[in-house]
Amino acid sequence: MMLSEAVQTEIKKWMDLYPAGRQRSAILPALYAIQRTFGYCPVDAQNELAAMLELEPAEVGAVVDFYHMLHTEPKGEYHVEVCTNVPCMLRGAGQCMHHFEEKLGIHHGETTADDRYSLDHMECLGSCGTAPMVSVTDRKSGQIRYFEQLESAGDVQKVLDLVAQGKAFSTLERWTPQGDPELTGRAAGPYRIGGMDQRFLTARVGKAESHTLGTYMADGGYETARRVLVGSKPEEVVELVKASGLRGRGGAGFPTGMKWGFLAPAMPHYLVVNADESEPGTFKDRIIMEYDPHQLIEGILLSAFAIKSELAFIYIRGEYYFGYTRLVQAIQEATAQGFLGEKIFGTDFNLRIVVHRGAGAYECGEETALLTSLEGYRGHPRMKPPFPAVEGLYAKPTIVNNVESICNVTHILRNGVDWYRTFGTEKSPGMRIFCLSGNVKYPGLYELPHATPLSELLVRYGGGPQFDEQPFKAVVPGGLSMKLLTASQLDTPLDYEAVQAAGSLLGSAGVIAIDSSQSMVKVARRTLSFYREESCGKCTPCREGTGWLEDILLRIEEGGGRAKDLDLMARITTFIAGKSFCPFGEASVWALQSNLAKYRAEFEQYIAHTNPENDLPVIPIRPIYRPDTGSPSVATDSTFSLVGESPLHRDTPVRASGD
Repeated sequence: MMLSEAVQTEIKKWMDLYPAGRQRSAILPALYAIQRTFGYCPVDAQNELAAMLELEPAEVGAVVDFYHMLHTEPKGEYHVEVCTNVPCMLRGAGQCMHHFEEKLGIHHGETTADDRYSLDHMECLGSCGTAPMVSVTDRKSGQIRYFEQLESAGDVQKVLDLVAQGKAFSTLERWTPQGDPELTGRAAGPYRIGGMDQRFLTARVGKAESHTLGTYMADGGYETARRVLVGSKPEEVVELVKASGLRGRGGAGFPTGMKWGFLAPAMPHYLVVNADESEPGTFKDRIIMEYDPHQLIEGILLSAFAIKSELAFIYIRGEYYFGYTRLVQAIQEATAQGFLGEKIFGTDFNLRIVVHRGAGAYECGEETALLTSLEGYRGHPRMKPPFPAVEGLYAKPTIVNNVESICNVTHILRNGVDWYRTFGTEKSPGMRIFCLSGNVKYPGLYELPHATPLSELLVRYGGGPQFDEQPFKAVVPGGLSMKLLTASQLDTPLDYEAVQAAGSLLGSAGVIAIDSSQSMVKVARRTLSFYREESCGKCTPCREGTGWLEDILLRIEEGGGRAKDLDLMARITTFIAGKSFCPFGEASVWALQSNLAKYRAEFEQYIAHTNPENDLPVIPIRPIYRPDTGSPSVATDSTFSLVGESPLHRDTPVRASGD
């Protein structure tokens, strides 16, 4: 037996958290326990877990292979992952990676000879406002810590020194080159929080001990929940949220109260909070969970009461380890105080909350893929209808809401519908947490009313272009997947209707500024690389098409592009958009479509400069079947043989003779 009694006991405790007969949901926390024990997930340990969960071994293996945070081979004692996605790329992530490679003496994708460090790139870590940055995972404890604003080789050396001294995990608070908050007296919390003088969703972030129950109660926390649970009916709460006009903050913008009203009558009902914040450019939910988790828990309490759910789940992305620990601590505090559990506030209402960590899959941000993952499977989307409100988690009526959406419920019920509607517009009411990253002077979170002009966010709050001599060229208004806005559209009001009229979507309100120094070719390639990497693989157009597009963009960037490649890519996108089970396929090409439409001249100029002869692409040299041996030829260090050709060096380019 590979699994010790202690590990088996831990796994059984996880199994007990889920409804009877649904123990398969414990597969991800169980695999985390296994990986923490061995440093990876050995096949024999997977097989023993399968026996505990009454599954076939292949079912466990399929889950391990799907999620990138689960390893089938050991990583180093410290796993360093540099975020290289577009928001970080714009602020020097490539240079940051080079510094780590130089300091560690390895390339990314490698492990040092002493097995101490493994170095990899990461698609997105949800810390876009503090780029460039890395996460470091301690193999023994499974803890993950963020190290941010690493702008120089000296900053990188400080991180490695901290690890060498055994102090890297003395706290999980974000680290900057200024040092640990607990050692330097620097205020804990994110780099920059701003907005209107009177903020609500982010008002407590940055206060001392803002994550604890004591400070939350001192600010009036849980009094709204007490009043509503004691004096209101669930149906009344649903009607208030409908009247408020609250729209989902996860990206689709669907009216929250209307979604609640779609719940089928069959019981039980489940509430699932989507905290799988994986859209590059978005980091608002992480900050709430790290620095004001009780605001979220009170919102869950109110929302669960409204939809008559006695079991709620928070599905948090695996990389958000600090936020996970804060949520678990806050739930324990609230339960001990009687705010969770049975007969809350002396009523007949009961509620239990389970925090469930994902394991690295962007697709799990889509609500049906999230539910599939929560049930213990690969995070694949489901066909809709039926919608989750009719048949969701465990085939029961389920509401899936975003973290920020749930937090809004607390303030609506605390201050009233009329108050809430004083902000924003008639169709896009309320405040919004805008995540500002990229080439601005002051990236960060800004809580502002809907319809705030994009230019005001960029200039008044963001300080304008990062470098004065390099004006804005393009802006992503709602997370990396959204279509680009040009410099001529900077006065667009940031509400659902206005951004859509401008040709894009507000999405998750992740605003990424791109200045004139950046290559739109490289932005396109890095964007497509993300979507190719994160495709769940279920649907052929998305799985294959994103790979084709990435190959073409890589070839263009490396100097082998042709003018006709632009029309070819535009055509390929039409076979991906709208051809998948979920919106991922469409979103994977939106950015490229708008990039090609609005910045085509830049692509043409790049191709003309790097491939002026318009040479055709290189055809890879492949082994051929050798009749004399009865088997395919094997590549040697020197030559391949091609039919009708003399031996060539294996690296010799071969050009096609036609289209």
